[in-house]
Amino acid sequence: MNVREYCAALQATIRDCPFITHWSMEFEEIDLQVGYLKGMLEFIDGSTLHFIEFVEIHDDHIVERPKYKYHLQSETGDLITRWDNVPHHHDVSSFPHHKHDKNGVHSSGPTDLRSVLDEIFGV
Repeated sequence: MNVREYCAALQATIRDCPFITHWSMEFEEIDLQVGYLKGMLEFIDGSTLHFIEFVEIHDDHIVERPKYKYHLQSETGDLITRWDNVPHHHDVSSFPHHKHDKNGVHSSGPTDLRSVLDEIFGV
């Protein structure tokens, strides 16, 4: 797999989600194995998910996301949940991976868009 194929698979995941009413995504190919993706998904309830992924595809087809953020907000722009791996919460057991919600910061393992969609919609 290369980064273009990864991007195509991510777009297929988005197109196949019945809860998404509109979406946009930018893709920057840095080289065949490295890319940057940025996008926004609108859901049927009016909430939106803004995301970024800096992706590295290794020779053994392992996908690594050295930098990611998935920010879910309500129709009025209030934070619902944000998953990210910015290394600023050293006290979280899953450091640097964590998630934010209205109650604070919590442990969260490494994640990707599919996992976030599954968690949002309880799939």
